[in-house]
Amino acid sequence: MYIIDGSKMTTRQDAYAEIKRALDAPDYMGSNLDALNDVLTETRGEIRLTSACVMLNALGRYGCRMLEVFFDAAQDSEYLSFSLGHAPQE
Repeated sequence: MYIIDGSKMTTRQDAYAEIKRALDAPDYMGSNLDALNDVLTETRGEIRLTSACVMLNALGRYGCRMLEVFFDAAQDSEYLSFSLGHAPQE
């Protein structure tokens, strides 16, 4: 499972840094919605975004568009799921 911490996504730059970290994406991944979609189409497994409200408050409309990319990628792939919520308890 990939856990993305929305509380670390208060700027676009920070958002993409957190996504790259969480998904172990290649360094050359761009910092835009098209690059995010490209990485998600190559990702298999479950992605969970925690603290989504923090990210949405900080990024506003762009944060909503980012969420759409995650949900659309998961809907289009049988190998990827995306959810909002808390990090799983260990």
